[in-house]
Amino acid sequence: MVQTRAAAGPAILVDGLSALQFLATGDGWVMAGDLEPGDRVLSFDQGEVPVAKVFRSRPALRVPQPFWPVYLPVGAMDNDEPAELLPAQMVMLESDLAEELYGEPFVMVPASSLVGWNGIERRAPEAEEIVHLQFDAPQVVFAGRSLLLGCGGAGVAAAAQFRGQGMMTLTATEARQLVAGLIRESGAGRMLPPAQAALAGAYRL
Repeated sequence: MVQTRAAAGPAILVDGLSALQFLATGDGWVMAGDLEPGDRVLSFDQGEVPVAKVFRSRPALRVPQPFWPVYLPVGAMDNDEPAELLPAQMVMLESDLAEELYGEPFVMVPASSLVGWNGIERRAPEAEEIVHLQFDAPQVVFAGRSLLLGCGGAGVAAAAQFRGQGMMTLTATEARQLVAGLIRESGAGRMLPPAQAALAGAYRL
């Protein structure tokens, strides 16, 4: 669970899932807010895994714009419903460009790095409850056909954040480079100035 604190203000969460975010389980799609410890969630590479702990938080009433969540419109990542992701929420991307740049086809990136691609943008928060799901080890879970989100592990396992065969976690700079390249390849969306700079760095332009 990651949080920051605005000057003289309440703690502002920057990762976690909206309680209304649907996740895949063996019994179909279930809202994150309805999950309890012991419930099993479909993961990317380990089948159904039990939730170890559930933490619930109320977001701050006023959130400075730099900490606004990331809004994914329908279809941005093959999602059937809009999604609101907190800026540091980790998201999986599968990309030939990722393999070309970083040696792995599956990479985890912070949601904030996706801004400007496929209509993804920052918006004022709407979620009234944020849920943090914790597993015995970090897991990547299905929030849609192609929308996969990272959830943390407990204790020492949390240090292994989303690293394994064929998968790696990118730094913020690496993530911006990758997304800038995806924008360039697809022509989808507006390339923001930080993405332009990151792309220049990635391709040594």
